[in-house]
Amino acid sequence: MVKYNLRKGIKKIAVLFSVTALALSSTACSSHMFDRKSITGTIIDNKDDYTKVQKEFEEFLKDEYVDSVTSDTLTYNYEIKDGAAMGIPEPEVTLSKYDMSDEGIAAQKADFDKTFNRLKSFDRDVLTENQQLTYDILKQYMETEEEGYLNIYLSEPFSPMKGLQSNISTYFTDYRFDDKGDVERYIQVLNMIRDYFGTYLDFEKTKSEKGYFMSDAVCDKVIEQCEDFIKDKDNHFMIQVFNDNIEALDFLTEDEIKDFEAQNKKAVQESLIPAFEDTIKVLKSLKGTGKNDGGICNYEGGKDYYSYLLQDAAGTSKTPEEVAQMLDDNLSSLMTSLYSIAMTDYASYEYFSENYDDLFGDNDSKDPSEIIDILMETATENYPDCGTIKYTAKKLDKSLEDIQENTLAYYMSPAYDDQDNNLIRVNGKHTDGMWTTLAHEGYPGHMLQNAYYMSTDPEPIRTVLNFLGYKEGWAMYACYDAINYYTFDGAVNSENVAKLYRLNDEISYLVSGRLDIGINYEGWTLEETRDYLDSNGFNGDAAEDMYTTMIGDPAVYQSYSTGYYELQEIRDYAEEQLGTNFDAKEFNTVVLQTGPCQFNILKEQVQKYIDNKK
Repeated sequence: MVKYNLRKGIKKIAVLFSVTALALSSTACSSHMFDRKSITGTIIDNKDDYTKVQKEFEEFLKDEYVDSVTSDTLTYNYEIKDGAAMGIPEPEVTLSKYDMSDEGIAAQKADFDKTFNRLKSFDRDVLTENQQLTYDILKQYMETEEEGYLNIYLSEPFSPMKGLQSNISTYFTDYRFDDKGDVERYIQVLNMIRDYFGTYLDFEKTKSEKGYFMSDAVCDKVIEQCEDFIKDKDNHFMIQVFNDNIEALDFLTEDEIKDFEAQNKKAVQESLIPAFEDTIKVLKSLKGTGKNDGGICNYEGGKDYYSYLLQDAAGTSKTPEEVAQMLDDNLSSLMTSLYSIAMTDYASYEYFSENYDDLFGDNDSKDPSEIIDILMETATENYPDCGTIKYTAKKLDKSLEDIQENTLAYYMSPAYDDQDNNLIRVNGKHTDGMWTTLAHEGYPGHMLQNAYYMSTDPEPIRTVLNFLGYKEGWAMYACYDAINYYTFDGAVNSENVAKLYRLNDEISYLVSGRLDIGINYEGWTLEETRDYLDSNGFNGDAAEDMYTTMIGDPAVYQSYSTGYYELQEIRDYAEEQLGTNFDAKEFNTVVLQTGPCQFNILKEQVQKYIDNKK
């Protein structure tokens, strides 16, 4: 992420990365979970038929959930703790069933079409109200993903921020070891990494042949990431972290631990590291074959694909033009508010500017759990009671701090059947701003959102659909609320300092989202990007770095910027409709009860609340 301060400076910060969907296959079209026979639509004319269809729909949802969580070993490990108790047996050890050849992609699309047709064959009108909500979410979800197949060669499995090479360490270092079998499967999967990467490297070669390969600047960034990953081959961090993890397991003997450590070291050196070496070799050989140094819109079909990415990342039904206008309008409003405080309360502005790098300094040295506990005790006024949320907050292993240097912290949601094991990881290399970071990842952000929604006993299939716009939008919204509960010692007006922090933070994310649309949809050149920054009072010297970031991961910022403003727009609407009857806690409860979904569907649920309230 990019932060802009109030002194025409630019401060680069790390991504508030929330790991909420951990299937490695996510770089391809993500609706692979649906693959079932079609059913024949029938005319419904009595109550028994209604019940029959409702039961069939429930079975359909259950089948799709099982297909999803058993799609590969890593997904199963993160989503399910006790599969036997849930009636979901451990799947065959695998990383993915993907075949990224032209024939494989065509087969995936055929399976997708078959299941989408089955979903649409159900008569929505005879489903229960809750089933109708799930139906609407799934149908719109699949309509969006259908668009992704139209230009699949514009997808990028090795992008700098979301790619395999940038996230592989998280997939494995947070793997859960509940028994000896988990350790065995971990090593089996690790031994599959080289072949798995090979599938996507072949896809890169095809992309190159078709004229869709990445720019040289992005290619250099990915190669650099890979080279950093394998710097210390003999004492690789994936060896260290694994050893630390299994040495703490009480169900293994000393001999078993030594044997597993040896097996893991061999897998790292003979599969994982070679996978990265292969990636470096292939990307270097393909560098220079890219035909586009600008945004994704410059490819054939690129504007349509960006529209898909925007909807997928943000959960918005708005067009890119409408999102751009929304961001432009909000930027104007934010700047007006910022200047207003600066002119009427210069003392607060001065305090904020001079202390920007250490605003939350008295909390930054605290243990992460201590800060989260304080937030759970104080920042509760606007949220429903969720009871005791059990969690663990840990710092990343020292060996991971540099590897994941772009990560401040992340929240790991627990397995469906193990809700007491919420996990928050904090990068000890970045200790400034822990109050807002942990409000975002923990309470009242991601952790509260997940814990409350899971307390409603949701339909399992909905827990594996990844609506980042809703999730990051909520975390941003909740984080900004949490700032109001912090007292800035030494400030004459703590409330205005909190407002300045929020305004500055909003501007940072907003500008990132606006640049993304400008570059990847409107086709801004590097010079136009620099002009935009300069003309709005920001540092144009950052343009080149930001330009490369945006073309490397189109729409990746939209879950934060557009996701937040979509949620805030719904709240503004509810306040306008209800006037003095508006209650923030009630509104937030509706949002949390509805759960992750597209924002137009969330607004429909909020409208029901408004109608009942009036």
